[in-house]
Amino acid sequence: MRKFLTFAIILLGTLACSLGSPVEIFEPEGQLIHPDEAHVNLSDLTLTNFSTPEKQSLLQRYFAGNGRWEVRQERGINYAVRLEKVNGNYQTSLNGYYSEYKENGSVSQTRVLVSFKEPYGFGNLDKRITRSNTGNNDAELIIADSFPGTPGYASYLIVNGGGIYIEIYDQAPQVERIFTQKAYNEISKELSAILEHQDEIETTGIMLLEEYYPGAFPKASFLDVKDGMQPGIYLVDAAVNPTGPGILFVKVFDTKTGEQLSADRITPRSTRVAAWSDAGVTYFPYQSEITISEGDWNTKYEARFELWHKDDSGTETKLLETTRLVNGWQR
Repeated sequence: MRKFLTFAIILLGTLACSLGSPVEIFEPEGQLIHPDEAHVNLSDLTLTNFSTPEKQSLLQRYFAGNGRWEVRQERGINYAVRLEKVNGNYQTSLNGYYSEYKENGSVSQTRVLVSFKEPYGFGNLDKRITRSNTGNNDAELIIADSFPGTPGYASYLIVNGGGIYIEIYDQAPQVERIFTQKAYNEISKELSAILEHQDEIETTGIMLLEEYYPGAFPKASFLDVKDGMQPGIYLVDAAVNPTGPGILFVKVFDTKTGEQLSADRITPRSTRVAAWSDAGVTYFPYQSEITISEGDWNTKYEARFELWHKDDSGTETKLLETTRLVNGWQR
């Protein structure tokens, strides 16, 4: 019975990850602790070099053009999500959370963001957030111990670099914040490289350091729609070559009726800040995870997926389209 209950809690946590924050559907219970082992070193000040609007624009352009990152918009906030590997490939996730289940039954879950102007945050769970500044060489993290749906020890760190923020969620079986420290160090190193290659990014949208990219850039445009974790959930994968700034987003239509599907949910969830190059010779990656609500798991129908670009003047241009059979997602 104990094994069954443990599995049920983990399953609920996984479902929450696909629908929203992994803990927000539960009432706060358990204990908030401040263990000596949960200290991290934030002394690297590289983040503070991106506090100006010009540098933040540079950073967003770099993130948008790197298949390891994607820049999203929500509640008027732009924030970059660092993608992690799923089945060997860097893959988008609905809310930026990634889970790993070990053979011994332990669970790890992480999320890494860089947010602009103000923090993206952690829902309404302010008491579980540790807020610190760059330069703090001994930051003490608040740890959530044994909350329902959250096995192990969880923390959420927001580091302020002067109007730009690194945010790290770290849920692990050990108290030590190994992932948090590693992620902060990795991002600081990447930010240093961006500063060194600023001219390249401003010209082409990319920097010539392969170690920071997940692989070679596509050689041509494409749009592919793959099955997600459940019927009605789909992963949109594409490559495009805009010649100017803007945003990318998906529209989906029922090919038989012409009805636009789940527009109020798909458009915001699929919106990404677009990468671009003046010459238009680089094909930049695009990913999003969307949910179609119309229909159910028992009936398939044909839908047309369209990828659109909206430039800074508000002009919308359809870039690509493809059709496939879909289901509607059901609870």
